[in-house]
Amino acid sequence: MSNYGVDRSENLGLGTSGSVYNWIIKDSRFVGKILKPYNDRTNEISIEWKDTPPGDYLLEVNEKNDYCTGLSQILLIKILPLPFVNLPDQYLCVDPVTNQLLNPILIDTKLSNELYKFKWKCDGVTLPDIDSGIIVSKIGTYTVEITDQLTGCVTNDSSVVGKSSSAIASVKVNSIFFDIQDIIISVTNGIGNYEFSIDGINFQDDPSFSVSKSGIYQVVIRDKNGCNQIFLTANVIKYPKFFTPNEDGFNDVWKIDDLLPSMNPKISIFDRYGKLLKKINTIGEGWDGKYNGIDLFSDDYWFLIEYINTDGSPAVFRSHFSLKR
Repeated sequence: MSNYGVDRSENLGLGTSGSVYNWIIKDSRFVGKILKPYNDRTNEISIEWKDTPPGDYLLEVNEKNDYCTGLSQILLIKILPLPFVNLPDQYLCVDPVTNQLLNPILIDTKLSNELYKFKWKCDGVTLPDIDSGIIVSKIGTYTVEITDQLTGCVTNDSSVVGKSSSAIASVKVNSIFFDIQDIIISVTNGIGNYEFSIDGINFQDDPSFSVSKSGIYQVVIRDKNGCNQIFLTANVIKYPKFFTPNEDGFNDVWKIDDLLPSMNPKISIFDRYGKLLKKINTIGEGWDGKYNGIDLFSDDYWFLIEYINTDGSPAVFRSHFSLKR
């Protein structure tokens, strides 16, 4: 805010006796407000320039009294540019279990210490820092007053510092062996704002994914506030719906890929009448479509797989597939 006045040497500072002063800035760039300091002192005003851009402005004063009309005085006002600063809000990263600070952060105006003076506060309390940036290790609202040493122009800005953390989480796969399976991520601890991905590229807020392709997925849990991301794995397992044991090198063996040793899988294969044809107890082992060394006919065959869930509980899955020759 700036103060302006005319005829201050007259009438005890009230201006010419009997005169009324009208003030105006005839410039479309002016977006501030003209204020009169006192109701009975029309020869003085204050101007709130607000976001008026830097430049030269004409302040026109029209004085009227009983003896003279149309008397005007023009004051040239130069508005100088303020220091530009735009401090972002930031977060301190803490341990998700102990809540202990991991690293301090820098709040930086990116201005020159030689050209500007700096006065920092945290939650209204003045800090000893006088440089263009400060290192902080506690949450709060940090404000800085910046003074241009050449022009004396002053501007202020602030940054709210909060705290956040990486996540502690687990992942499970629902509907194992089905065509469509759900990867479900559960965050069990952490104070961050998290997003999730199963390819490290595309992230979403929803911690669940529906997938149709088998294999091992790397699950990424990322804190939007910039703290560490964590990685988990999800194993999606499907079984082939058919195989063609004609020794052409393609689909000659029926087997279930992506089984894990921790699952301790045991597979039994039957014909449509329930006759046991093959037992598989080794990961990677398959069935070549033979029984006692003899090729079996094209038909549907059934299987049962016994395995251990990720939570340690036993589970069983039954379904069927086709042998095609």
